[in-house]
Amino acid sequence: ALPAGLAPAIAPTPCDLDRPEQIAAATRGVDAVVHAAYGADADMAPQARRLLDAMAANGVPTLILLSSIAVYGERDGLIREEDDGLGALGPYGEAKVACERAARDWAAGDPARRALLLRPGVVYGPGSRFWIDKLRRRLAVGAVGDLGAAGEGLAPLIHVEDVARLAASAVRRLTGPERAQAPPVAALTLVGPETPSWNAYFAALASAFGDPAPRRLSPADLARNARLATPAKIWRRLKLPGFEAPALAPSAGERALFARKAIFATDATERLLGDRAGIGLTEGLRRSR
Repeated sequence: ALPAGLAPAIAPTPCDLDRPEQIAAATRGVDAVVHAAYGADADMAPQARRLLDAMAANGVPTLILLSSIAVYGERDGLIREEDDGLGALGPYGEAKVACERAARDWAAGDPARRALLLRPGVVYGPGSRFWIDKLRRRLAVGAVGDLGAAGEGLAPLIHVEDVARLAASAVRRLTGPERAQAPPVAALTLVGPETPSWNAYFAALASAFGDPAPRRLSPADLARNARLATPAKIWRRLKLPGFEAPALAPSAGERALFARKAIFATDATERLLGDRAGIGLTEGLRRSR
C-alpha cells in the first residue's frame, strides 16, 4: 500500500529489491537514488548490490545510502566519521558495513559517480514502532524503566524529520553546483542536538505521552527478567496470560546499548551539508505524538 498524503509532484513507482526488473524501471531516467529500504540482515547487502547494478546500467550518478551508526561497532568514547568499526558489530552492523562496501565499490567504478553514506543514530518519531510504541509498552509493564547505572549510557537520538531533511540536503548538494567539490564517497554521522541518558529518555517519553513515570528496576529485577526472557516469550506466543515483562525484557545487545557512553562527532555532516540536526528531545517527542 502506498502512503497517504503524497505531494502531487511525487510519482510512486513499485520497486521490490528482490525483483531486478522493477529496480531497472525505477532507476531509469533519474538523477539520484536515496536508498532507505530496510529488510532482513541477510538480505540487505544483496539487495543493495542489485540496486547499484541497476544504477550503473541506467547511468544514475548519485547515491544517498541510509546506513547506521551500527557500523562503528560496540564502543565508548568519541567516535568520528572516519573511524573504522571496533569490537563486535553484530549481524545488523555487519550487513550495513557490507552495504557501505558495495556503495564504495560502485563509486570507484566511474569518476563521475558520487555516494554519501548517511549513518543515523537512534531514529525516533511518529510511527516509530520500536523506539516509541513498543518502548511505551515495555515501560508500562516494567520490562524497562529507570535502570540506574545500567541506563546511564548516552542515547544517540535523531528525529525522523531531521533524517529526512538532511537526506534532502544531501540530494541537493550532490545534484547542484556543490557536486564538483564533493568527494567520490563520504560517510556522515547523523545524531540530534541532544543525547540524554537512556534513563532520561525513558522518563521524557513517558511524560510526553502522559504515561506513568518509569519504575525503578534493580540489577536483580533485570537479571530475573533476562533469565526468564526465553520461556516468557514462548509463554506469550501461546497466548497465555502473564509474564509480559520478562517477554519484553532488553536483549543482551540492548543492555549493552543502554550502558554505552559513545559520543558521535558530526563535523563532516556540518562541513559537507552545511546543515545539522536541530530537533531537540522535547520538541521531537511533541512531534511524535
